[in-house]
Amino acid sequence: MKAALFLATALAALAAPAFAETYDVVISGGRVMDPASGRDEIANVGITGNRIAEISAAPLKGKRRIDARGLVVAPGFVDLHAHGQHDKGQQFQALDGVTTAIDAEGGAMPVQAFIGALRGRALINFGATASHECARMEVIADTPCKGHGATNAMVVAESKAYTAPATPEQQKAIVAALDREVALGALGYGLGIEYTPGAGRSEIYDIFKAAAETRAPVFVHVRSRPLDPAPGVPIAVVQEVIANAAVTGASLQIVHLHSTGLKDTPVLIDMVKRAQARGLDITSEAYPYTAGSTLIGSEFFRDGWQERSGISYGNLQWPATGERLTQEMFERYRREQPTAAVVIHMIPEDVVDQIIAEPAISIASDGMPWFTSGEHPRGAGTFARVLGRYVRERGTLDLMAALRKMTIMPAQRLEGISPQMAKKGRVSVGADADLTLFDPAAVADAATFEKPMQASRGIRYVLVNGKPVVDGGKLAANLFPGEAILGVGKAR
Repeated sequence: MKAALFLATALAALAAPAFAETYDVVISGGRVMDPASGRDEIANVGITGNRIAEISAAPLKGKRRIDARGLVVAPGFVDLHAHGQHDKGQQFQALDGVTTAIDAEGGAMPVQAFIGALRGRALINFGATASHECARMEVIADTPCKGHGATNAMVVAESKAYTAPATPEQQKAIVAALDREVALGALGYGLGIEYTPGAGRSEIYDIFKAAAETRAPVFVHVRSRPLDPAPGVPIAVVQEVIANAAVTGASLQIVHLHSTGLKDTPVLIDMVKRAQARGLDITSEAYPYTAGSTLIGSEFFRDGWQERSGISYGNLQWPATGERLTQEMFERYRREQPTAAVVIHMIPEDVVDQIIAEPAISIASDGMPWFTSGEHPRGAGTFARVLGRYVRERGTLDLMAALRKMTIMPAQRLEGISPQMAKKGRVSVGADADLTLFDPAAVADAATFEKPMQASRGIRYVLVNGKPVVDGGKLAANLFPGEAILGVGKAR
């Protein structure tokens, strides 16, 4: 009798459901889309601490429940070209669905000072490469960047930091400064060669050799277009960095390929895809706008800028007022407000449409710091613009393809140097709970060239390391869960 009772009790215990775990946050009933695995289903997501602990069709129990019915539950967007590493910039990016923003082009130096200034007060995850412009400031002009990205200091140092050729000794010192920062956590080498016209080809080649040695990626804004009567100059300046990557074995990301290539962009896309097909680690990115932006006092506007770029004063727009510039206005602003950004209307719309549709090219904002009443709308609306304009309205991309370009592709670009990124850009058990929940029928950019400081619409919730920094479409108060994304440098 006793044995029979024991057996019946044991069988009953096996048949009973296990005690339901209580998660910190449960996202219920959303359309879970994970480009890394192809998952696309209605499911519930359980979050414990900063990790995704469960994804299930069955109901889950949580201390906080977020009703995601009608919403897409996607990996948080990863922006590898974000210069706006400060409070206001992070606020607009969070409202655009971004959970990780890296200044990979401009970079910072010293990177530990940059990290220290943001640690404990960041809405979203952050990081930077080692800044070539800052290294030149340090070596050639004896002027430190004080931890800020090169974009913030671009026109403050003596111009010789950008325009003077480096001696062989200085060239070695520049590379050594960059290597030092990579060893201390920088996420690679950030080169804005157009802004350092004094940097010779051997200097850039030496940096690629160093990058191959440390196995850290190089992010490059290519050289300025020279005054060359032969057609296809943008092709030539891209060929320089592709050749450097090919012969050294360094990993390369060419930033904003369309604003470099303009009408030659189709050729550049073909070059990137053929390089990938041959096994070269070469990638690129783009933003969904027909205008770029840079500081009006930068080397982009040195003598000959009109001839090099094929534009003039009327193609320039002053974001604070929305007005197009005249020669008199340009000269006054360049003299009196050299660190203010100007919008540059120069990219053909059909080129933008083509590159956003291209599966091989990821999305990145190139968002500028918000110093005035507004800079460029890409710092506030890039990701929602892709989802609203190119997915829903035009059907240029299907939703999964767009999410792939905004999540797993940029995350994988950094996985080789930062193991942290292997847990970003995914909705999977064990991944970081960096998630963006949006309404696919309503998501849209609101920022314009005339009024750039407008938050995107339709982004309902954004979780960073499990914490809802955007809650019901609004920024949460006094919540700063963003963490530093660091490279492991030579320690690998």
